[in-house]
Amino acid sequence: MLAEVDMAESELRRLGLGHVRVRPDRDVAWLDVPLGDIGMITTDPLRNEVLKAVRAAGFRRVAVDLAGG
Repeated sequence: MLAEVDMAESELRRLGLGHVRVRPDRDVAWLDVPLGDIGMITTDPLRNEVLKAVRAAGFRRVAVDLAGG
């Protein structure tokens, strides 16, 4: 699971999201995102890129912690 987290976070950094952390829960990647960035990361076109990047790391589902990270 650590390899998947590392891969997902590496891809998120490539997208300019180095402040986002991935917390695994089986096949779900929970994203800890600063409150001010939740809107940006959950709207297209970035939303679609985040989904592709995290799923490519091996996670089936992607969720955002609305409390912020």
